[in-house]
Amino acid sequence: MDGCQSEACPSCQAELSRATQRPTGQLIVCVSCFEKFRADLLAVPDLYRRCEAALATAPPDAERVSGTRSFGIKLNTAAVEARDLVRARLRSWSEFVKAEHGCAPSSPSVTGLASFLRGHADWLCSHEAGGDAVAEMAETTAAVRRIVDPNRVRRFRVGRCVTGDCEGSLVAAVQASADLLPGEVRCDVDPEHVWTSYQWRELDRQVSQRHQSGLPWLTPRQVADLCQTSMSNVYRLASEKSWRRRTDGRRVLYAKADVLASVS
Repeated sequence: MDGCQSEACPSCQAELSRATQRPTGQLIVCVSCFEKFRADLLAVPDLYRRCEAALATAPPDAERVSGTRSFGIKLNTAAVEARDLVRARLRSWSEFVKAEHGCAPSSPSVTGLASFLRGHADWLCSHEAGGDAVAEMAETTAAVRRIVDPNRVRRFRVGRCVTGDCEGSLVAAVQASADLLPGEVRCDVDPEHVWTSYQWRELDRQVSQRHQSGLPWLTPRQVADLCQTSMSNVYRLASEKSWRRRTDGRRVLYAKADVLASVS
């Protein structure tokens, strides 16, 4: 394989040499990301259930219902949104597998959908959409874990490294109970590419400029953001609308003009 296609991959370089051909086809993500994808799908039903315990926690600024001595229903909106995200992502990718692979989950429950996707993880991670499926599931489980375990340290990919022609990714670590800004951001390829907290806003500006550079080709993630739709739906639209495409290594890119023509 030419490289891991998951945007959530913390560091592919150490894993690429261990990536192997599997019976259902060549994985487009590294072994580490493939196994994490399966682990996330195994964990997400329990995380979803644990969100139930957080639903009724009252926010400190709960608003009193006018004319009463008590407060209204105190619902943790973050927990509600996290559960909605789990259901939406699992359902979206399950529908994608059904449409592309011709098989359907036996149950529409969170447990049933997660089990269905786990059973087809090899096929999905061999599809051009596999990298995005892995990244979205990693993002989903991380969002739920922030609700059920708010003291966790979370790591997230900021974007491509902004130093010269470096091909690395920038990874930030944030302690949920601490400052919202990360202590430092590091490149996962070159350890000398590091930004401390006081350089974070400048780094954010550079990353934003790179993302908004108006390139004629868009990644599936950029298309999803532009069209305000799910990643699985991007691949369906690309097929239906016959968007021009090219590949960068093993990563698919779509013609920006075709995407804009479809949403205008």
